[in-house]
Amino acid sequence: MSICCKYRSLSKLAYILVFILWICYPGYSFSQQSQADSLLINDHDEIEADELDLLPSDSLIGENEFLPGDIIFIPSDILYNNSWDNTYVRKTRTDLTQMEDTVMIVFNNPSESPFVFPRPGRFLSPYGYRGRRFHAGVDTKLEQGDTVVAAFDGKVRLAKRYKGYGLVMVIRHFNGLETVYAHLSKMLVNVNQDVKAGDPVGLGGRTGRATTTHLHFETRFLGEPFDPGTFIDFESFRLKSDTLMITGPLFERHRPGHAKVARHANGGVISANPTDVLYHKVKKGDTLGRIAKRYGTTVEALCRMNKLSRKSILRVGRHIQVR
Repeated sequence: MSICCKYRSLSKLAYILVFILWICYPGYSFSQQSQADSLLINDHDEIEADELDLLPSDSLIGENEFLPGDIIFIPSDILYNNSWDNTYVRKTRTDLTQMEDTVMIVFNNPSESPFVFPRPGRFLSPYGYRGRRFHAGVDTKLEQGDTVVAAFDGKVRLAKRYKGYGLVMVIRHFNGLETVYAHLSKMLVNVNQDVKAGDPVGLGGRTGRATTTHLHFETRFLGEPFDPGTFIDFESFRLKSDTLMITGPLFERHRPGHAKVARHANGGVISANPTDVLYHKVKKGDTLGRIAKRYGTTVEALCRMNKLSRKSILRVGRHIQVR
């Protein structure tokens, strides 16, 4: 009996809402909105003209333009599954060399502050192996007490003394990346604090495993480090591009002095130097589309480099140039 009463009260409420809508919008037709799909805006004509005027001109997609289906834009909260850890620089290892999708990181979001390099200085050490140790970032020279600033807008996820990093800070950015600032002498911000690009976050030093005062700077995606030189010019300390394509090969590691060609974990073959020609070894199930997606290129580019057509049959074991 109580359930029936509830349904009756809900029905009355629904009629009241319909009556209010009819009074406020007399031209509104409820019969035209009977299906949920009809609530979706399918044409630009249905957007108010003044709303379109507020959009930057280059954000409107023209008739002959499109966004590739294999490129994904993911908000950072969704990307990290709302996980937030104040204890570890990287809580668990993730093998991103096997990722198949291409994730686009956008740096020129008009609602955020522009990129600022944390502390420009003489370039000391690149990303990569140092003997048996892997150096997961780059080092630039600074003096004791020099101000270090945030690279992008974001929130401080970690700020503490941490193993060889010494005093280290990790900032998670709204664009999907995380940046690491190590060997600091003092923290200027707290965990969970919001920061803007260019805001002072710490003072330079040589805490932890450091032979001189310098900034150790890392860029990470889903906890995994990759070469900051991929998108930062360390001569001008500016971004090379407004976007960064995150693909599996970005996370490959190669020891110096090894053979020029290193074997990929999935059977592909890639060069040890990012500027060298890059090859993929075809395996069962490979298509030009899948290979192009994996290496952040296009089918047209693969066909051009390898003198193929879209209908070419890929022989298992063949080496396909992808860069």
